[in-house]
Amino acid sequence: MRFLHTADWHVGRTIRHRSRLDEHRAVLAEILDIATREHVDAVLVTGDIFHERRPPLDAQELVAAILAELARQHIPVVVIPGNHDDPVLLRTLKPLGDLVQVHIVSDFTEDLATHLIPLYGRNGTERALVGCLPYLHPHLVLSAAEGAGTSADVRLSAYQSKIQDYLRALAETIQWQDRQAVSLILAHLHIAECEFGGGEWRANVLPVNAAMLPARVHYVALGHLHKPQPVTGAKVQAWYAGSILQMDFGEREQQKSVCVIEAQVGKPVTVSQIPLSKGKRLLRRNGPAAAVLAQVVDDTEAWVEVILQPEGSPTELVERLRALPHVITLRFADILLAADKERGSYRGLGERSATDLFREYYKTKRKTDPAPELVDLFARLYQEVSTDREDSSP
Repeated sequence: MRFLHTADWHVGRTIRHRSRLDEHRAVLAEILDIATREHVDAVLVTGDIFHERRPPLDAQELVAAILAELARQHIPVVVIPGNHDDPVLLRTLKPLGDLVQVHIVSDFTEDLATHLIPLYGRNGTERALVGCLPYLHPHLVLSAAEGAGTSADVRLSAYQSKIQDYLRALAETIQWQDRQAVSLILAHLHIAECEFGGGEWRANVLPVNAAMLPARVHYVALGHLHKPQPVTGAKVQAWYAGSILQMDFGEREQQKSVCVIEAQVGKPVTVSQIPLSKGKRLLRRNGPAAAVLAQVVDDTEAWVEVILQPEGSPTELVERLRALPHVITLRFADILLAADKERGSYRGLGERSATDLFREYYKTKRKTDPAPELVDLFARLYQEVSTDREDSSP
C-alpha cells in the first residue's frame, strides 16, 4: 500500500501581516496532484492543520476544499490535531468526515480501539490499520500530583513514560486486531534527537526519545518539527514530513516536501521524499543599502528580510528598500552586538523563544523562576495574539 504523509500546514498563518493564503492554496493543490499522480491509498496529516486554534474563515474554507477534493478523488485521509489545532473544532467535523473517508481522530480516549482507522488498498485486497495519537498537552497527561509542586525533570519523566505507554499500547492493539495488516502510527510529538526547523511553537511540547517509538509497526508518521527528516535512533522507520511552506526565516534553506511511503507486510518500508515547489521562498539579505537594493529588486517572488549595515546606508536608499512590497522586515545590524556574538558572549533576542524571554524577564523582576502554570498561561496568550511572529530564529 502507498501513503502520502504530510504535516504542519499551518493554514491561516501570516508573515509580518502579509497573507499567505494564496501560497497555501497553491501548495495544497500541489499535494493533491502528487497524491493522484503517485496513486496513493491514503493521505496522512499529522497535525497543525491550522495555525490558530480559532482559524479565520478563509483558512477553514481552504482546508475543507482540499479535503473535499481528496474525497472526490476517492483518496481517504487520516487527520490528527497538533499543538496549534483546536480538537473541538476538528471534532465537529468528524461525523461529516467519516461519510467521505476523511477520518479525524481529534481527542485521546482510554479506548484505544477508537484510535484505529482501517484503510483498504485500491485493489481491495490489502488492509492497513492506522493508530492515531493526537497531540497531548502535559496538562492532559499528567495528574495533579505529577504536575503540581514537582521539578521539571520529574514532570518530563512522567510525561515521557505515559507517552511511551500510549504508543506501545497502540502498537499492541494494532497487532491484536490484525497481524496481517500494514501497521502505521500517526503522532504529533517532539522527538528529542531531531532538529527544529525554525518556526515551531515550542512551549509545552515536551520532548520524548526516539527509542520510545514502538518497533512493531511498519512506519511512524510524525508532525511538529518543520524540518523534513528521518528519526535517527528509532527502531522503526519514522519521519517528520515537515512544514509545507517555509514558515519563518529559520527555515529559509529548507527544501519542503512530502513523504510517499510504500508498505507491505513482511517487507521493509520504503520512503520517498517528493519536493514541493509552490509557495514563496524566504530570503535574508545583508550588507549596506546599495548592495542589498541591487539584490532585492529581483527578489519579487520571495519574502525578504533585510539586515543593513549602518555604514553606507543613506536614508534615501533605506526608504526605497522599505517601499518594496516583498521586503517584510528591515533592521540594522548592531556592530557591537555582532562582535559580542562572534565571541560567544551574546545571544540575540531573535535566538530565544518568547517563553524563554518571559522567564528571563520574570526572574529579573521577581528574583525567582515563574511557576510552570504561569509559563503555560503566557504561552497560550502569546499564541493567541502572535500569529505572524517568528517564535525563534537562528
